[in-house]
Amino acid sequence: MTVSPQPASASAGARVSGWLRVAATFSVELVLSTWATIRAVVAPPERLRPAILAVPLAVRSAPGITLFASMVTLTPGTTSLEVSEDQSTLFVHVLDTDAPDSTIAALKSSLEARTQEVLP
Repeated sequence: MTVSPQPASASAGARVSGWLRVAATFSVELVLSTWATIRAVVAPPERLRPAILAVPLAVRSAPGITLFASMVTLTPGTTSLEVSEDQSTLFVHVLDTDAPDSTIAALKSSLEARTQEVLP
């Protein structure tokens, strides 16, 4: 098997920049989710609103889906459960949400959007 040479350095710079945006976005989500999870844990238990969400996937590659699902799982208060057989939906358990559609939109606009930049 022959490996083709990497594209020009400008392309390499764009890839590095994309991965840095992934890391930055994940770091911000990690801090925000940690704080939300702490608040949920110290609140009265009857206040929690756990849910299983069906997140439609825009990312299509197996590595992209894996990266997105992994970042979701590593973020406190969320766990990736399963990817549908046709790889169009990621099922996610969330510890607390009062607006499932907003939670799905937030996952897509942050972690999935950054994933698509590096692994479409």
